[in-house]
Amino acid sequence: MRYLVGLPLLLPLVSAGVFPKDSLVQMLDAKSFKKAMKANNESSMVAFVAPWCGHCQRMAPEYSKAALGLHPLIPFYAVDCDADQNKRLCAEQGVQGFPTVKMFPRGDKETPVTYEGERSASAFYYFVTRRIPPTFTKLYKTQDILPWIEKTKDEKRTLLLTKDKKVPLLWKILSNKYEGKIQFGTHRDRKGKSSVALGFEAGEKKQSKVLFYSPGSTKPFRYEGLNKFESLSKFFDAVLDGTADLTVANAEAKAEEEQYEPTEEELEIQRKQEAQRMALLHGGFADLVDFEQAILSGNADSYHDTNGFGSPPPLKKKKKEEAATEPVDSEPVAEKVEAVPTNEESKVAKDEAEL
Repeated sequence: MRYLVGLPLLLPLVSAGVFPKDSLVQMLDAKSFKKAMKANNESSMVAFVAPWCGHCQRMAPEYSKAALGLHPLIPFYAVDCDADQNKRLCAEQGVQGFPTVKMFPRGDKETPVTYEGERSASAFYYFVTRRIPPTFTKLYKTQDILPWIEKTKDEKRTLLLTKDKKVPLLWKILSNKYEGKIQFGTHRDRKGKSSVALGFEAGEKKQSKVLFYSPGSTKPFRYEGLNKFESLSKFFDAVLDGTADLTVANAEAKAEEEQYEPTEEELEIQRKQEAQRMALLHGGFADLVDFEQAILSGNADSYHDTNGFGSPPPLKKKKKEEAATEPVDSEPVAEKVEAVPTNEESKVAKDEAEL
């Protein structure tokens, strides 16, 4: 799978008085706030802050870490309520103290949710990712797919065939973004049987397929571009504008996938994002800073063994004859092992931003 990462240099600079210079948090004023809230049903976090606020300054690094880990899927914004042009906006948002952090699930289309939890990167991460509105249809069985396709035949539809147990965050974000414009479905195709039933190859172990159905058609068209937020958004936008030929749009997406070669700067951002997502998923790695560094340097796979942690021991069932000799009320005490994520868990961070 190839990667496409947005560069932070393309984003507005944050306030040097509150957020780190390299932060991906975007500062908004009253005008740009209204514009951001009208953008494509977008889920976002907004921190209402003041430069003199000590709590804001202490929160800023953690808020920035969450912004890095979720870029470009969920934007993290901030509003300087000390600025005269923003005071009315902050009053309208009911800001009475600093910092006040709110999640906007679907821009200005849903009531924002005030964040009242711990001001840590992991807490921000879990708060926002668990509150993305569920605007997709989950198809549990292969035989559920064709009825869904038929039921929604008058609309534009897209179906994700994935090997993963959980619906990828990227798919949740996209379905929310295009809610009311494209019907989104998802199906776990663990062994590739559903792919074969729909006329495609089973696929590799982690390979996902994005299928698109034009209105009135029950024949799927497979998207062949990068399975990334920017690329999929570009493809769906081209389909929605009504002027793009589906074949041409897909050919352009495929050419982008074949020709794309990330720069060293993009790769560095990717490594930082992967490490940050890993840290967010596991509570910040307060005791595993070295492991985060191993991810950045590309040595995560061998980290456990070389540092003496090893892999968590597999759970083995006792033989029947051994179990028979055990007293009924005597449970074997499990050996305490270091809470270190396995290699499989390590893939979760990367999977958050791709399909």
